[in-house]
Amino acid sequence: MAYVDTHFHIWELDRFEYSWPTKNDKTLFKNFQIEDIEEAVKATPVKYAVFVQCLNNKPEEAKWVMELAKNHSIIKGVVAGLDLTSTDLTKVLDDMQKNQLFKGCRHILDFEDEKWITREDVFQGLKVLEDRGLTFDLLLRPHLLKYIPDLIRRLPKLKFVVDHIAKPYVKDGKMSPWKEEIAAIAEFPNVWCKISGLVNEGDLNNWKKEDFQPYVDHVIRCFGIGRCMYGSDWPVCSQAGCKYVDVYSLLNDLLPSLSDEDKEKLFKENGRKFYSLQL
Repeated sequence: MAYVDTHFHIWELDRFEYSWPTKNDKTLFKNFQIEDIEEAVKATPVKYAVFVQCLNNKPEEAKWVMELAKNHSIIKGVVAGLDLTSTDLTKVLDDMQKNQLFKGCRHILDFEDEKWITREDVFQGLKVLEDRGLTFDLLLRPHLLKYIPDLIRRLPKLKFVVDHIAKPYVKDGKMSPWKEEIAAIAEFPNVWCKISGLVNEGDLNNWKKEDFQPYVDHVIRCFGIGRCMYGSDWPVCSQAGCKYVDVYSLLNDLLPSLSDEDKEKLFKENGRKFYSLQL
């Protein structure tokens, strides 16, 4: 058994200038290195993982991780933060695609105007990703979901994945309008969903498994087990007092009736398929 984590981060605070984490976050404002996650996954069946960017418009971050992969076989894919609106995007992608570990892009929307994802120059950049068979991670919060269907209609062949089930308001127990809007997105067959980042949307100091059950049940109903994938969001999960094994066990425990075949899909095959991983 060799499972795949489709969403982890590492950072070295003196290597790049990070907008986040900040000094106020004592849990995360320190270096997290590849050796740390290699050690963390030992308590689970996870053997491989996909790095996801922490920095917008910074191909150097992805290149750093791809260089690390030469000596760390856990890294099987890299999602980069590239400037989708740059006139140099095709040149940057030509360079990035020389390395087979480069799988696609993500952009941290928290640092942008709410309607950034609707801009025409952003669409043109995403169209380039679509034409090249790359992927795009959608880092959404509930208030942004309303903008996504129109975007996806224009990019029917681009493989999208919603990170962290779009960060519903778990702590408040609020389902709508997240419930209806995530269902609308799931109707598009080129959109997948990462069941990740759950603990950070609950009560950081007092979360319990039952808090997340209706949200996980809903995304699996909407996307089907064939378009959902496991992500740890390590080390961000440590904000909720979680070790790596706690996040893995939480999702496992939320799905007690899942067959072995479906577990293989959720924890391995769907991530491999979406990101075209060579395992």
